[in-house]
Amino acid sequence: MMLRTARMAASAVLALSVTAGVAATATTASAAPSKVGRSACTESVGLNTTVSTTVRFRTGPGTKYTATGQLATNTRVYWACNKGSTGSSRSWGYVKVKSGVHKGETGWVARTYINTPMQLD
Repeated sequence: MMLRTARMAASAVLALSVTAGVAATATTASAAPSKVGRSACTESVGLNTTVSTTVRFRTGPGTKYTATGQLATNTRVYWACNKGSTGSSRSWGYVKVKSGVHKGETGWVARTYINTPMQLD
């Protein structure tokens, strides 16, 4: 009887250790960067425009941030500012959505997909 109790206690400790290890791993793996606002901008833009194609709408300037949805082609946005140079294909635009499902929300879009109107002199 005592041997059986000892085995049950050892099994319980092992199960608890495995569960704790899995929980710690899951918590670490699911830790995503938090939402980043306009304060991350390095360059001001201030332009009403659209997105050129269906694009992911993110919580921060980069693919490591969570996509909260998609903006459809030609969704109207107010492009407030950029993280990175406006001319760089690696920069990210901070936008406020003006039409569609995410209307009124702010977030980040890869700069490549924000339409830049041609300037005529």
